Amino acid sequence: MANAERVSLLWLSEDLKEQYRDVVHISPSAITDLGIDRIVQELSFHYSYSDFIRQHLLQLCADSGTISYRLDIMEDFCSVSGLGDDFEKLLPVLHKLGTYNHSKYMKNAEPLRNIAWQLEILGLYVECVSGLNRILTEYKSEIRSEGLQRLLRFTEQLMEGDSFQALVEELPDFQNKLQSMSSVTIRIDLDYEFKPADAVIVALESKTVKKRPLVSRLLGLKSGEESYEGVSLHQPVRKLSHTPLDAGMSKILVELFNDSIIPIGNALKKYIDLNTRIVADLEAELGFYIGASRLTHRMNAAGLKMCKPETAAPDERICRLEGMADLILSIGLTRQYPGMDLSHSIVANDVEFGPDGRIFLLTGPNQGGKTTYTRAIGIAQLLFQAGIFVPGRSGAISPVDRIFTHFSEEEKPNINNGRLGEESKRISIIFGEATRTSLILLNESLSSTSHADSMHLARDVVKGMRVLGCRAVYATHLLELAAGVERINEEVEGDSKLISMVAGVERLGSGDGRPAAAKGKRTYLVNPGPPSELSFARDIAELYGISFEQIVSSLKERKAIDP
Repeated sequence: MANAERVSLLWLSEDLKEQYRDVVHISPSAITDLGIDRIVQELSFHYSYSDFIRQHLLQLCADSGTISYRLDIMEDFCSVSGLGDDFEKLLPVLHKLGTYNHSKYMKNAEPLRNIAWQLEILGLYVECVSGLNRILTEYKSEIRSEGLQRLLRFTEQLMEGDSFQALVEELPDFQNKLQSMSSVTIRIDLDYEFKPADAVIVALESKTVKKRPLVSRLLGLKSGEESYEGVSLHQPVRKLSHTPLDAGMSKILVELFNDSIIPIGNALKKYIDLNTRIVADLEAELGFYIGASRLTHRMNAAGLKMCKPETAAPDERICRLEGMADLILSIGLTRQYPGMDLSHSIVANDVEFGPDGRIFLLTGPNQGGKTTYTRAIGIAQLLFQAGIFVPGRSGAISPVDRIFTHFSEEEKPNINNGRLGEESKRISIIFGEATRTSLILLNESLSSTSHADSMHLARDVVKGMRVLGCRAVYATHLLELAAGVERINEEVEGDSKLISMVAGVERLGSGDGRPAAAKGKRTYLVNPGPPSELSFARDIAELYGISFEQIVSSLKERKAIDP
């Protein structure tokens, strides 16, 4: 029988799976900036799936059909109660099948042991296929996704096939024949020096018989130390150096059972290459969906809405999200404050990338939410393309081919290039690899030089992004840059329009001697609009106790200066 058509819960086709195999479409800096390893940790309900999930996220599949396929499966896992729990119970058997099937033949093993090994694999295979079919049949009326329906048809096709039915019928007989050789009685003849001269198998039994013979009593052996029939104490051969004995015994057994063993080996050949690898590969995929659906339920229960976005075409280059929030921030709060209601603790923002604005120049006060907003957009894109629900009430997103980030760092500058040189080098790499369907996230980039130089460099960067046509967020303190977006849009041809966005500012009246224009409250809301001239430097100083008044008060308290 020919192998059944391959089925995957993450890929629509084998060709697409091979195309993305071992590739990484997330820049190294983005892995750190977006907190991807923290996300992997939260998705991995068992540590053994971490590497697989991480690789899956970094592949960043941009095929719209595959993304929709994954999201539909995720919807089943999230909405069909008990489905994930039942699949989880089958994972240990799938794992064992994958481990054993990794080597279909034991290296340097005799035919008898290879046959036993193959029987073990096929027994696990039957158990896995039957288990998958049972679960999918039980939830058949509730399953809506093409992926799980395909898996159900796959298991049905296997179980209805002549080869599978013959395997189920013949496997117990094969196993019984091998188990009947579980005990061997050997006679060893000694020479005149009491050295072993030759050996012969004198009996084969399905199990050992515990019996205290007359010879044992005559020789005065203690019955409590005697486990099996014999005139000496039982000696575990695994503790002895027995390689020659082991090899000789295996050879004798194969010769002795040649007529019954060889037919078993020949019969197994028609089964062993069936579909064991396909079935075993489902373990990691199921582990991914179980972990992702649990994270979704956990966030929903904590008050963070998670939604299934619609999949838009890559060329549309859109991202519309209602009520987007940062997953990393949300996870951190739920871990630090169990029971916290995120709906009252997290400020959600709407996002609209499209013809009216694909490049956001984001300004606002320190600690006003710019970094969190920028990171949240990257995480939402990452989750969406992996097939995971994203934080938000609803949305529609186009896939991207790559995600690039450049977040400001506090690291020691490179001794050769300096901090500005390193920043420039990294941004140059981005423009050397990005396309019009890429996502670029910059956070306080090019801020390590004078204001004038920063303005000059930043203008060139945003002009370059407009020419390229990508989606981008540039969080910056360069208010003049954001204020001049219309001029840049007029100067440079392109269909990715620049738009000014403002984070977290609400004007307040005066009351403490400061001008009203200098006062405000952080709202953490991000909206289109001209950059605000409100400065929160004074608030930051007061927060950390370094305003002029606080410094003087501290000095007086320490009597470092006269009161």
